[in-house]
Amino acid sequence: MSVHASKGPAWLAAEIGALGVVFGDIGTSPLYAFKTALGALGTTQPSVADVLGLLSLVVWALTLSVTFKYVSVVLRADNDGEGGILALITLLNLHRAPVGTRRILLGIGLFGAAMLFGDGMLTPAISVLSAVEGLEVFTPSMQTLVVPLTVLILLALFVSQRFGTEGIGRFFGPIMLLWFATIGAFGVLEIIRNPSVLYALNPLYGIELIVHYPTLSGAILGAVFLVLTGGEALYADLGHFGRKAISRAWLIVAMPAIMLNYFGQEALVLSDPRAIANPFYELAPKFAGNATVLLATAATIIASQAIITGSFSLAKQAVEIGYLPPMSMRYTSQHTQAHVVVPRVNMFLGVGTLGIVIGFGSSDSLASAYGIAVSIAMITTTVLLVAEVRRSWKWSPPLVYALGAGLLAIDVPFFLANLSKIRDGGWLPLSIGFLIIFLMGSWRRGVQRVVEEQMRLSEPLDAFARREARAMNFRSSRPAIFLSRAGAMAPVALARLYELLDMSFEKVVIASVWIASRPRVPASERVVLTTLDERLIRVDLRYGYMQVVNVPSILAPALRRAGLEPEEAVYIIGHERILAPEGIGGFRDLTAHVFAFLARNAERAVDRFELPRRRTLEVGYTVKL
Repeated sequence: MSVHASKGPAWLAAEIGALGVVFGDIGTSPLYAFKTALGALGTTQPSVADVLGLLSLVVWALTLSVTFKYVSVVLRADNDGEGGILALITLLNLHRAPVGTRRILLGIGLFGAAMLFGDGMLTPAISVLSAVEGLEVFTPSMQTLVVPLTVLILLALFVSQRFGTEGIGRFFGPIMLLWFATIGAFGVLEIIRNPSVLYALNPLYGIELIVHYPTLSGAILGAVFLVLTGGEALYADLGHFGRKAISRAWLIVAMPAIMLNYFGQEALVLSDPRAIANPFYELAPKFAGNATVLLATAATIIASQAIITGSFSLAKQAVEIGYLPPMSMRYTSQHTQAHVVVPRVNMFLGVGTLGIVIGFGSSDSLASAYGIAVSIAMITTTVLLVAEVRRSWKWSPPLVYALGAGLLAIDVPFFLANLSKIRDGGWLPLSIGFLIIFLMGSWRRGVQRVVEEQMRLSEPLDAFARREARAMNFRSSRPAIFLSRAGAMAPVALARLYELLDMSFEKVVIASVWIASRPRVPASERVVLTTLDERLIRVDLRYGYMQVVNVPSILAPALRRAGLEPEEAVYIIGHERILAPEGIGGFRDLTAHVFAFLARNAERAVDRFELPRRRTLEVGYTVKL
């Protein structure tokens, strides 16, 4: 989301913008989290001590996990301003680490990122369902319409992605500000009626609850964890708003409003146990019932949009660092590259989310599956963060390990508690995550095999130049630009033209695109031109993993400096035809078939690099896996 700051101070615009993007998920958790936690007690008549204990766990979970871990520590680990698991992987510069360490940390990071894709399906489903279920409270006759209405809302949301959200995105922040003000006010009104709920600030109530119900402690902590889902978004959206704006928005607006609402729900349940069925909507004044449902629906749509946008950004990062195949991407904003839509990911998320809504049917059922993937992602962030602190923060080893132990002491109990959800539906996001990690691994291994074959079919540029200079072959007068994965080697397409057609060019430019381990590369550092001889030029193009790769536009000035006319140049690229083994005799054969399928359906280089179609030639060759 871009931040519109036409009025008021820039910092205020950034904070309001953060409310509309960063806190949508965690900000709408009061719709279902406390209700689910009360249900974990297994009684419709919870005691005062039980309710105070639950609220105490909620308060301290938010304080320790979100405020301490993410706001105070994790947000400081930015990669040139960007955050998120994949940004943390690139920040670690794993190519310099020992092979064993690199594989372990990379595997952990990619697994955590894959888990976030699974979460990307469940979050819109449970959020919008829980909002629309408010109709059951204020208009019971509409109970049968909850699932159809939810499906229609989500279907419209996913279909609308192709048009972008920049036009309405400016309203997201103000709507979420109204949401937080409303839920905070609802809570305050009930707290005034029953101020004894403030005793829940004492963490001993939460500890006593766990001790008193040892057999239910897993279910209780798993339900309490629902108040934290969305905490990872604070880090993932760091690049959009910055640490200060996110921290202020959380501490000044989001956290107080969320806390007040949870206190209000508890106060209501203590005074009227019947409210346990849906304490959030029972907290709302009767005259504002339908308006509250509409506002909640708008807030959950915004929260879902933030999750969808985050999934698009995650997919883009995975493509750029080489763990997913190139995919068509549409940039729906003229002002920022953050507005990226990945149609295939949108289709994947849309079909999955609608299937989940229809299959589970209620937010209560979904809550039983929700949380396991997020808890894994949070542990992943902790492990990678500790590795980064040890590498570059100049902390003493005892302090680093103390930080790691403290953060894991927050994350691990929730992870263990969420394991019990696997049999009740938690297997679904885990399965999605494992599928994504399998696709990532298959693509990465396949690309490595293709590069090995390219190296076999090619030769060093200087050797090729010497051999070609002595030949009396046909030379085209037009300059040719060859795209190459290995800048020091002659591209396979160039070698094939030379060997099969005795064809060469008066001027040859070997262009290699490199994706840096930082989100953005300044224009001054993006092009490195090396003249190898009077006919052969090598150009290295460097992009950040968050930048749009447009080869002709960035290459044109360099060509002119070399005395070449960009509009006369022809682009020549290699196109691999992947042959997988016949049949599937084992895991390696399976990954080979998956890679071949992904390669056939990947975005073509002519589209990915925005090459001119009328001046682009593809030279094919076969790679047998």
